[in-house]
Amino acid sequence: MQRILGLTFMALAVTTFPANAGESLKVVYPVDGHTTSAEKIFFIGTAPANGTVTLNGQPIANRSPSGNFAPSQPLSPGENRFTLQHGEQTVTLNITRTVDAPPETAQLVEGSLTPAADISRQLQEPICFSAVAPPEADVSVKIGGQTLALQRQANSTLPPNSAVLTDQNQPGDTRGQYQGCTTFTAPGKLGSPLFQIRQEGQTNQQKGPGTVEILDPTSFETVEVLSEQGVARTGPSTNHSRLTPLPKGTRARISGTEGEWLRLDYGGWIKAAETQPLPSGLLPHATIRSFRSRIIPNWTEVVFPLTTAVPISVDQRDSTFTLTLHNATAQTDTNAITDDPIIERLDWSQPDPSKIQYHFQFKSNQQWGYKLRYEGTNLVLSLRHPPDSLSTIGLNTRSQPDLSDIRILLDAGHGGAESGAVGPTGVPEKTINLQVTKLLQQELQKRGATVL
Repeated sequence: MQRILGLTFMALAVTTFPANAGESLKVVYPVDGHTTSAEKIFFIGTAPANGTVTLNGQPIANRSPSGNFAPSQPLSPGENRFTLQHGEQTVTLNITRTVDAPPETAQLVEGSLTPAADISRQLQEPICFSAVAPPEADVSVKIGGQTLALQRQANSTLPPNSAVLTDQNQPGDTRGQYQGCTTFTAPGKLGSPLFQIRQEGQTNQQKGPGTVEILDPTSFETVEVLSEQGVARTGPSTNHSRLTPLPKGTRARISGTEGEWLRLDYGGWIKAAETQPLPSGLLPHATIRSFRSRIIPNWTEVVFPLTTAVPISVDQRDSTFTLTLHNATAQTDTNAITDDPIIERLDWSQPDPSKIQYHFQFKSNQQWGYKLRYEGTNLVLSLRHPPDSLSTIGLNTRSQPDLSDIRILLDAGHGGAESGAVGPTGVPEKTINLQVTKLLQQELQKRGATVL
């Protein structure tokens, strides 16, 4: 019987592929006319290795042997002009740095009012309102019968993730950010907040773009995940980090909303389009009394019989694997784990009344993948076995192993319209990934593997 081993290649270094001989000066990032709010920008490009490349008259140091370069330069607010030169070749770029400076008059900055989308929150849960305004202004907001004074913020704001590439990932000035938070004691739809600014005898008002609703604790809503693997995140946007995907059938109560996003009661956020509503009044909370394992070809399956399908999360390390069931309570006494080829030990704990954790210890530091699914209300954790031949082919030695009974699937990463990053010579990441994958295919086939 053949075994299948899957490998994925992404973000491979493009610097191992030299620039074409005689290639001219080229800048692939940024393009002329680029606009950014960053304080620095880096220039990615290439030129023939012989000679010197200058940036605004200064030589670019530390070019690669192939002639590639990636220096960074500070940006002044407004338009910045950069000239790169190699021999007789010249590239000129105009880069604009935008600065969200507060206005000089009694005005609120366009697009700075939050909440920026319709939101719903729990009773007594803090709701914060913010705006950007000139220094020394009096800014307030009216909503739900309250008038809340917004205070000038001393805390800092963070730049986008890409700022780490130019060593500019430190917090910056809030630039006239005003904020205030309050709570509400009664459920209902409060409508849009009304922001007001007073400065030097002038008064202006502006309606906020989002509405506020306080959820009724006696009439909660629940949803069920429709996607095979629902994308859960730490907050209500794709800027927030991913959490463990939620298997199809997962049920949870809605504890808040923001635009198209739902906050589920265990803390993760998911797009409403990946869910369907359930009849009101349901409160998904599971109990479990026992669990058992079974061995099927190539896999160990651990089955957790639950009274309802609840959210889960995974923490995976070298030789350990922790599965957490949220909104679940254990009534566990007896469990059955067979003599398993990969599981050394399985322990469980209930760190708090609404969360159960299962701690797996494996016989090897190498894990071969897992899957999670619901079969009705049974949570099935599938742990993949290593291919049978791997115990004898000597992957950790310098000898060339016989892979004749193994099928290997190589996924180059990216492809089609999804090109990935672009290297200094203008070659897209998908091209480099595909070349490396084909080279690996040849090496594996030499050892007898069937490669897909």
